Amino acid sequence: MTGLPSDASKETILLVDDEASVRAIVVRILRRAKYNVLEAESGEAALKIAESHPGKIDLVITDMFMPGLRGPEVAEKLGQTRPDLRVLFMSGYADQDLRTGVPEGANFLNKPFSGADLAKKVEAVLKGPAVS
Repeated sequence: MTGLPSDASKETILLVDDEASVRAIVVRILRRAKYNVLEAESGEAALKIAESHPGKIDLVITDMFMPGLRGPEVAEKLGQTRPDLRVLFMSGYADQDLRTGVPEGANFLNKPFSGADLAKKVEAVLKGPAVS
């Protein structure tokens, strides 16, 4: 599923999460902050959206654990065709061992988080360097 851009002057974010309720909340927060948001319910859907999206995708926010492709796999595959892509991983699991496959120094946000925490983290990641 693809969300319609809300403001052409802001960055475009691809949100990947298999939980519809989480996606709905995150989309609402991001659109309120005037970001263009594309939504995917799986890693596979995210790859299709990225392939068909004609414009730039500035940031991928992806859940770590989903059926099919996990967050790190999604980020790796998207990074092959979009090397300047920034990635923010999120997870409800706090255990460090569960971050297997996440690149050293990757951006990470633990669930649950507040709207202010998400907005602040997104802004910081967008201003920082792309991590490949």
